[in-house]
Order: sequence, then structure tokens, then C-alpha cells
Amino acid sequence: MNYIDKTLSKDETFIKQAKIFKLSFLDRYIAGALFFLAGVLSLIFMLAGTEPLTFDEGTVVIGMGSVAMCGAGAILLVLLLLCAIYKLIQKITKAAPDAALPSTVLGRFACTGLCAIALGLITYAAMGDTNMSYLVNMIAGIVIGLLIYFFSILRYLSIKLVLTDKRVFGKKNIWRSEAFDAPISKIDNVVIVFSFWGKMFNYATVTIKSVMGDYKIKYVKCAEEFKNLIMDMVNEK
Repeated sequence: MNYIDKTLSKDETFIKQAKIFKLSFLDRYIAGALFFLAGVLSLIFMLAGTEPLTFDEGTVVIGMGSVAMCGAGAILLVLLLLCAIYKLIQKITKAAPDAALPSTVLGRFACTGLCAIALGLITYAAMGDTNMSYLVNMIAGIVIGLLIYFFSILRYLSIKLVLTDKRVFGKKNIWRSEAFDAPISKIDNVVIVFSFWGKMFNYATVTIKSVMGDYKIKYVKCAEEFKNLIMDMVNEK
């Protein structure tokens, strides 16, 4: 039994479930892909017997597994810088809070980037250019990448926004359940805010304002259509 079937009461009729933009957590997907790629490259370099990277006429030797992992971290830090510039521009132009790039995106790029670089340097310092160094980078990269993807998909699947003939209900988040339930008769307004990327890909943040409180759901596809359905029902009441 799915979420809607479990939540619907016997005397109400399902009307529409909002679609959530599939690339909502693009920063997580990018981080996961880079970790996974670094792990796969470490395996390829080990099997191919790739020569290590050398500096200062051979006095410094770094295994290519560590280089791959540090490279993934460097790319994530470059993305962090680009996102920080974009967020600064949004702040200067006084973008609406719901349209602004979340600070958590910067935090995730910073955390994953530094972790990747730290992992690459630690394996180099502890193991040098050995098969064990390649194996550690391979296993860590693939496992971390898959875990990031797994929890990103769970997060995506956890977002629900449903309209029936009597109410709007839904939920969000994995670890702490944030469910909401707003009767149509109690809804005052529905506000949608598009970010720069939201305008390009047709998704927005939807805020349902009611006497019971405000409920905010991000990354809703075709938000204007969903808003119009709700407001038509509100006006009929």
C-alpha cells in the first residue's frame, strides 16, 4: 500500500499528487558521482599498473589513486567557489529567500570536497604508491559515492504533496517526519517562488498558507498548475 492509499480517508477523493523535480538534489548527485568516479579510476590505475605522479625530479611520488581522490575533492571545492559567487550575486540582487541558493549546498560541497582531499592525502601518507593505497581509495570512493546516491534518492522519495477534495497533505525529510495536513476550508493562499534554475526547469517552492500554519515544499514541478487547482477549490468553498 502506497503513501496516498494509507493516508486517504474513506470519504475523500484523490485529485492530484505534485511531481517533484528529479534533479532536486543535484549537489548530492555530483558529489556522489565524483567519489564513485575516483574509486573506479583508482581501480583502473591499479589494474593498468599506471606510474605514479612525480614532482621535483622524482623526490615526491604520489600514487594515482590518491591523485584521483584529491582531484575529485578539488572539483568539489571549485564548485563550492562557483556556488558561493552565485549566492553572493543573489544576495546583492536581493533575491527572495525561497529563490536563493541554500547555504546547505555550500556546506555539502565544502564537506565532501575536503573529505575527498583528506582521504587522498591520508592514503598517500600512510601507504604511498602501493596496491593497498589504490584499494582503499577504490573502496572508499565507490562506497561513499553509492551511499550519497542512496540517501539522495531516499530524500527525493520522501517528499510528498497531495491534493484531495477535502485537504492538502504531505510530508518531507527522512530522519524527522515533517507531515502536514491542511483542510481546504482552512487554506488562505498558496504562494510559489521560482529560483533562477526553477524558471529554467519549471519547478518552484510552494508555500501553503493556512490558519493552522504555513507549509513549505520545495522542488515542485508545474507548481502554478497545482496552485490553481488548490485555489479553485478554496474559492468554491
